[in-house]
Amino acid sequence: MVQGHVFDALLSHQVKAASWYYIHDFFHGFIAPMFLFASGVAYGVATIGNWDQHTVWGERVRRRIWKFLALMAVGYALHLPYFSLWKTINSATTLQAKSMVQVDALQCIGITLLILQASVFLLRTTKLFIRAVGIAAVVIILGSPVMWSLRLAGKLPVWLAAYFNAENGSWFPLFPWSAYVLCGVIFGYFFLNAQDHRERVSMVLKYSGITGALALAALYAARLPVSIYPPHDYWKSDPSMILFRLWVVSMVAAGIFLVEHYVQSPSRIPAIMGRESLFVYIVHLLIVYGSVIGPGLSTYIGPTLSVAQSLGVTALVFAVVMVLTVLWHDLNSKHRTVAERIKYAGAFAFLLAFVVKPW
Repeated sequence: MVQGHVFDALLSHQVKAASWYYIHDFFHGFIAPMFLFASGVAYGVATIGNWDQHTVWGERVRRRIWKFLALMAVGYALHLPYFSLWKTINSATTLQAKSMVQVDALQCIGITLLILQASVFLLRTTKLFIRAVGIAAVVIILGSPVMWSLRLAGKLPVWLAAYFNAENGSWFPLFPWSAYVLCGVIFGYFFLNAQDHRERVSMVLKYSGITGALALAALYAARLPVSIYPPHDYWKSDPSMILFRLWVVSMVAAGIFLVEHYVQSPSRIPAIMGRESLFVYIVHLLIVYGSVIGPGLSTYIGPTLSVAQSLGVTALVFAVVMVLTVLWHDLNSKHRTVAERIKYAGAFAFLLAFVVKPW
């Protein structure tokens, strides 16, 4: 993830024009599905493992809803054109306004998890919930080409239309990207139901096999001379590519699970990076692309570097992110109250400055 974004921001246009970069771009396209899938697995395990605590309103549910809303707020904040509410309202161009409301990974995850939590309240039982999640995943996967062919501009508010397709510049609209979150929830459900390691091995292999069979069937269907879908972006919204990415993600998840059982890392850093993946995601975006608070490497350096130079910057960025992540994890683990106060104080200071600044 870090390497892909550093290359995107800093690699020179001449290097990006090379044929190998398109191959790199294709494989880098699997990072987002993995991130979304992992979010779904984490939600599924946490929710289904403590089901009764999430079907009634209480402190646990209140905190997670605030967390999901915060995800969306951070996603929008990363795209603000100006660090001033008044300047944003009065001076933002149409292009800047569209960029501000485009849906990226954080909004996609946040709204999907909010909908899932509402479904937990309504459906009450795990079996009904998982069936509904499965049906929703199928509808989103099969319906993505249709949704991407629609022109919603003028029919819906721009901020709402941005959640359905890429017409307004969204990188991660709900169609098809929320399907990866939903499939992660299903994976987490079956993983929890496995009684021991042997059953879990069988489960992850079956999951990979089923997604692989579905991907092959969809790829074959996509090459038939007759298509039921209107013109659409094949690489982003076609069911065959969605299922192919899901199969690869499932294979990676199965591989990590199998290797983890036999290979124990002496370092705690990989586990910390995994637990704090959201922190890693936000911090590396701020370093690479910057925000309204301050410019990032994309502004200071720009697309001027060679492959070797970009790899060097990637290593430096990753090192900085790793150190910050470990420090934050230790603070959050050992001094949770202090960490919470820092988060709330930071959010309040940002909002206050954003509202008060005249220009």
